[in-house]
Amino acid sequence: MSKTHSAEKQKSPGSHKKRARLPLFVRVTIAVLLLSSLFAGILGYFTSSKLKNIFYDKAVESGELILGYFASNVKIPLLTNDTLRLTSLLNETTSTRGIDYAFIVDRQKIIRVSSNPGDIGKRFKTYANAAPAAMRHGSPIISYTNHAGQQMLDLSQPIRYNKKLLGIAHLGLSGSSVQNSAKAAQRAVLLAVLVPGLCAVLVLACIIYLYGLWLRGRIAELIRAVAKYGQGSLQHQIKNIDNNELGDLALALNKMSDKLMAHETAQVQLEEYLKFSSVDQILEAPLPTGESYAVRRQVAVFFAGVKEFGSYASTRKPEEVVAALNEYIGITAKIISKHGGYVDKFIGDALVGIFGVSLYKEDHTSRAVQAAVELQKYLSTDGAADNQLLANVCIGISSGVVLSGNIGSHSKIEYSSIGESIKEAYWLNGLAKAGEIILGEEIYTQLRDLIIVEPLTPQRLMGRPDVIKTYRLISLADNSDIPGRHNEEK
Repeated sequence: MSKTHSAEKQKSPGSHKKRARLPLFVRVTIAVLLLSSLFAGILGYFTSSKLKNIFYDKAVESGELILGYFASNVKIPLLTNDTLRLTSLLNETTSTRGIDYAFIVDRQKIIRVSSNPGDIGKRFKTYANAAPAAMRHGSPIISYTNHAGQQMLDLSQPIRYNKKLLGIAHLGLSGSSVQNSAKAAQRAVLLAVLVPGLCAVLVLACIIYLYGLWLRGRIAELIRAVAKYGQGSLQHQIKNIDNNELGDLALALNKMSDKLMAHETAQVQLEEYLKFSSVDQILEAPLPTGESYAVRRQVAVFFAGVKEFGSYASTRKPEEVVAALNEYIGITAKIISKHGGYVDKFIGDALVGIFGVSLYKEDHTSRAVQAAVELQKYLSTDGAADNQLLANVCIGISSGVVLSGNIGSHSKIEYSSIGESIKEAYWLNGLAKAGEIILGEEIYTQLRDLIIVEPLTPQRLMGRPDVIKTYRLISLADNSDIPGRHNEEK
């Protein structure tokens, strides 16, 4: 079973190979060529068949005219028994192409005169193998096969003089000759229809093929443009704009790329503002929408600030202060985001980070402390070389319940958190000296086995009647990472 499965796996990549195919315009050309040829063939066949029948009818009609002429001119010679005149009329009649014989039968059914002298004086007998007579213009037409096996048509017409029947004139048409002539006419007509028709079809196919080549080039250009957009080359523009639907599509794609470029530029600019906010976390764990949405969560609040920032700023140019402040905020926000928190707000030189709201983690408290330790280590070793402000960063961390949600008005709204624990973190930050991390009692209670601290004198928080125990973080236990963070990275 496993061998079969592995064999199928080995074969599967081949099944995705691009198969050879005819271009669409070639298939359209072939289809048009075949359909046009079929149409021309059917049209030619029915036209030639119709003309064949017409030619056949015309041949019979011509025989009837000759028979009528013959019957009209033999009346007097029959009455006067003018054999010479009768023979002359017979020879004149049978000399016409397609006329095989002519004779006259009297009222007693005796052959009086005939183009075949051996039949004169014999009794006229009904033709053997004769088909039922077909009436045409009141005269019967009999189809039969003669002794030589030839198909014959016998046309007959009564000879009357003063309403007196003198006899019946018979005229024999060679049916095979008539059929062959009709078929020859059919072939001629078929060729006359098919040859120009096929030439027209070939010309049409060439036009369609050339148009297909042009169309293929335009479509290929559109496909290349879409592929470039998919690869991120939004600046690509389609240059060949035709005055047709493909041109409209090209213009629409160019406009789309312009709008996408504008959106991308705006997004890049916006990311500079939201780079270390909760955007990525909210995308990973979306929150309900709506202006009134809010949720209560147990969180860890990370409050970082710069000690003696006012004195620092008063002795430097504003541009220098802004540059130093941006560097400090960038480093701090990046480390907070790295450990699973998000930057809730900036307050002057202070930065508030929240752990455990939009992307809840059970070890959010240890994450906050780990982020603080990493930040102070970085600032004390690598960060403060060229930026004196970084050496004065102090951090306070508290734990408690906050209310997080959309705060603001219709004109401006942002996702933020409020609560007593944020006030406590701010107060703890005020107790910290440059480079220190001060923890609240709840933080210490949760992480007492993971951290080494120095208890501080209990303090009374403004607005609260109870005394709060505080702790200065010395290091992590055994100088190692907090287990929750350490295990996750592994």
